[in-house]
Amino acid sequence: MASKNSELADKLGKLDLKDRKMPFLRRKSEGEINLSGNISSDDFALDDVKRYGFEGKPSAIAYDPVQSLVAVGTNETDTSNGSIYIFGGGRVSVRYNLPRKTSVKHVRIHDDRLLVIDTKHELHHFNLATHALVCSWSPPGAVSAICTDPASDFIFLGLQNGETVVFDVDGDIAAPFKIPNLWKEFSPKATSLPVVSIAMHPRDLGTLLIAYLEGALLFSIKQNKATFKMKFELKPGAPGSDMDPATIKTLRTPKLSNAIFNPSGTTVLTTYEDGCMAFWSTTDGRLLTARTLQDFDVHLPAPVMAGFGGGPALGPAFTLREPFHKVAWCCSSNMDDTCMLVSGGNNVGMAAKGLTLIEFGVAPNNITSSWKQITEHLGNPKRQRFLPVPHNIDVVDFCMLPKTSPHHAGSHDPSAVMVLFTNGDIATLRYPDGEYLSPAGMMHPSMAMVHPKPFSMEVTPINREKWLGMVATRDKPAAYFKGGADARRMTRRYQDRSIACTIHKDATVRVWDLGHNDEIENSEALELDVGVVAGKPGSAKVSAVSASQATGEMAVGLESGEVVIYRWGRNKSYKGELQSPTSPAVGMTSSPFGQLRDIASQADPTVKEGLLPLYLMDAGSGGVKTTAVSDVGFVAIGYDSGTLTVVDLRGPTVIYSIVISTVTKDVNRIKEVAKAAAKRSSLTSIAKDIKRGSVAVASFSKELPGQAKRTSFGGFRKTNSFGTSSSKEEKENSKEKEDKTEYVNTMAFSVMTIGEDEFSSICLHVGTNLKNVMTFRILPDGSRFTVSCAGGHPVDQSPLALIPINSDTGASARATPEAVAGLRQGQFVNGFLICVTSNQARIIVPPEDKENHKSWDEMTCIQAGVAELPDKGIVLVCVYTTGKVRVFSIPALKEIGTFDLPAEVDRVKLSNCRITREGFISAWTSHVEIGLFYMWGTGKQLHTQPKDILYNPDITVPARPTISGLQWISGTQHISADDFDLLIGGPDRPPSQKQQKAQQKANGGDKSPSVANGNSVFGNMANAFNARTQNLQNFQDNMQNLENTTAEFAKATTKFIESQKRKAVLGGAKSLF
Repeated sequence: MASKNSELADKLGKLDLKDRKMPFLRRKSEGEINLSGNISSDDFALDDVKRYGFEGKPSAIAYDPVQSLVAVGTNETDTSNGSIYIFGGGRVSVRYNLPRKTSVKHVRIHDDRLLVIDTKHELHHFNLATHALVCSWSPPGAVSAICTDPASDFIFLGLQNGETVVFDVDGDIAAPFKIPNLWKEFSPKATSLPVVSIAMHPRDLGTLLIAYLEGALLFSIKQNKATFKMKFELKPGAPGSDMDPATIKTLRTPKLSNAIFNPSGTTVLTTYEDGCMAFWSTTDGRLLTARTLQDFDVHLPAPVMAGFGGGPALGPAFTLREPFHKVAWCCSSNMDDTCMLVSGGNNVGMAAKGLTLIEFGVAPNNITSSWKQITEHLGNPKRQRFLPVPHNIDVVDFCMLPKTSPHHAGSHDPSAVMVLFTNGDIATLRYPDGEYLSPAGMMHPSMAMVHPKPFSMEVTPINREKWLGMVATRDKPAAYFKGGADARRMTRRYQDRSIACTIHKDATVRVWDLGHNDEIENSEALELDVGVVAGKPGSAKVSAVSASQATGEMAVGLESGEVVIYRWGRNKSYKGELQSPTSPAVGMTSSPFGQLRDIASQADPTVKEGLLPLYLMDAGSGGVKTTAVSDVGFVAIGYDSGTLTVVDLRGPTVIYSIVISTVTKDVNRIKEVAKAAAKRSSLTSIAKDIKRGSVAVASFSKELPGQAKRTSFGGFRKTNSFGTSSSKEEKENSKEKEDKTEYVNTMAFSVMTIGEDEFSSICLHVGTNLKNVMTFRILPDGSRFTVSCAGGHPVDQSPLALIPINSDTGASARATPEAVAGLRQGQFVNGFLICVTSNQARIIVPPEDKENHKSWDEMTCIQAGVAELPDKGIVLVCVYTTGKVRVFSIPALKEIGTFDLPAEVDRVKLSNCRITREGFISAWTSHVEIGLFYMWGTGKQLHTQPKDILYNPDITVPARPTISGLQWISGTQHISADDFDLLIGGPDRPPSQKQQKAQQKANGGDKSPSVANGNSVFGNMANAFNARTQNLQNFQDNMQNLENTTAEFAKATTKFIESQKRKAVLGGAKSLF
């Protein structure tokens, strides 16, 4: 006991540091230093710089392969209207807002036009070249279906009342062409016959497929009438889709949900709400076959069906099927080689969610094949596959991503499909195998924000040179969105890049450059699939992420307790097989503190070079609360069990592991003894009393896994000489601490001098949830490093941030390779620690001295950081729950000024905001949107920022497919795009913009319509009217000539065939002789 008391006396003698202050503290006598320079409130003006993500929930998607742009429409929110986001290549993005409070229902992109139908049934036309809202139009009824075509200037709108109206997008006016409710003549007693879908014939502009709730019909624009109808009925005994015994013997008419053409236009597919689909011939409208996703020929009565091709016999089973949400009939480069992608139609309650792919293969020739061959081709596809979607969520919509052509309803030779889920998430699947495609490196970061949604974000600085080299080399398809061009922005502004690490709910972490409103040199994004690497795909959840500023090494912690450490390098397992975490190829080193595994063999085999998994730490100490990665090879991990672990990556080896509460109790008890001793004459007399035993110090020891027993001091016994009772508040605080588990919630590495040390050292500063700040030394010991506690400092609340600062220069005192190299040469680093809690900020000189502090009781701080204004100084920036930001000088902590974050910032997620040293504040502005703000700006609003370029006028739309020679011979009348414009727009329609440009080009340049050829405006109008009249007459003449030519060609063909027959007969007769 005497030796232990003597040891305590020595420690108490070292507690008085008043005469051993560092040079930084001695400056108080010369006048307090000011690292904030002459920064004043006039320097604060918040710029609204950038947004990443979506303010509202995505509700519609569309893709234009010509301009290579994708559009995502969103729902309205409490504070904003619905919006449309357009994304191109790299970081190209533009947002368009609807003019009033409503959500996006349909969206289409064609050429330089963005067409939007909102939930209030209004049509909006935006120009992609000028970014302006050209016009808005309210159709005469509620819109239930739309149809557009890349070769047309018109949009067809199906209404709830069954009518079909047309809007001229080129002239921004309603077209005179209108189709009444044609189904009324087939069902005059029906009360509701809305149009459910409209499709344009893939080869014939003059034919429309209009689907009503009870059936569909083909409408000829040329003849202005319906050619035939398609009404699907299940006769008594036909099973249909559900085989309900109560209704199977009755006549049933399922409600139609969608109708589309096949790519060649020879077949029509109609889908129904009961899960049936029917195939019809466009030649005469006959029903070819009907099927569900599981059975075929379901339109035939059960006895007949049971003996035809293996269809299901009628039985007692009763199953309900989902309605079809959407169907796309796709083709490869060969138009006759087709597949069908289906959303919906599966059994209700099916555990797996996804899409169904039906591969038909090459279709038989529709003219030379029999009806039986065509029916068997549709009823017996080559293969049918189920494509499960990520996260097992219901699909509400999908969009094909064709390679080049926008025709065939956007389903010509697709390379991928983009899927929209009910929760607003988006996933991209490769076509046709359905493999999930990561958006990293292929899409805008905003698109990655819903692949799936992130729930947290970290922002870490990484050296610019290092980040420019962090471009992953991997096997991946070419970027899908290549259109547009970035707006002109300033060149790089800072040496370090602000790198965002978004943490997604599927245990992936995406790493990308947040930018400084400057030119982003490396726009690529990296993806870390932590769940797969840890052997827990689909069940892991990321709880902590940190990165090294100099090396780019990252540590990702999971709630299940594993920590995966990543490092940039070449993949030795490239194009190999992914090893499982339990594979013998996975190296493993065990220590008393847990297992440290070499998991380099678990890197993604498609990655040749990138940010690869290096080690996996599994300490078995509970979930990970926080991690910190230094620039000099150390990783610190804090667990929710209270364990603090330090890993040296040079081994790798675990060099330190301890329960943090044992350290904080030791330090606090020593301080309690010192505080009690201060009430006596001197510390020296107290030390003597301790040696004599007048103050009894209880010792205790606690053995940690793999650690030797260590001695700590349990406190002191109250005596009549100096003992005093604790206050009621202190007792409550003490009891609260005893009831809670103390764990580390924030950490920082630094290089600075601790206390009275005559040298500087690598330090690890940790803050705990029970209001303690501890400092640890990391010192070399031969070929390894050791960690020891240097002391601690109690604070009023749990620390939010610990920021080490060099007191001589104001620069960060983080542990850099340069600073550590200077330690070998005896360099002395003066530094201090800024500790920010919810109610105060403190300047702490490690391990225990507190210099300045600033308290605030009226507000609660939730985030803090240090920002630097070049050539002026640094300041402490604190963000509060109200959205107010207060700025304090360093180290005096005097308030310099305040400003408010914009109202768009989400106050609920404000604690996840981040402050960079460059003065940028990143904060959530909605559930899946991040806003970037600049505090040293000039007050710019977001809408004043330069807009990216979307439209390239040099790219032309490919020619629309037309009818084949055989179709022309058979009598199909073909009309050109100009004839189509005349039929829909009428003879009074002025020349379209394309026609005007073509005419100007033919005339040798741009000419004003008012002065061309010396004519007046009214003269030009008269000329245009005469020209349109002549065009209409020419169109009628052309149709008559076409009819005559077709008849003559048919006669000539008949004569030729008869002639060949006679020659064949005569040749056979001559051979007999």
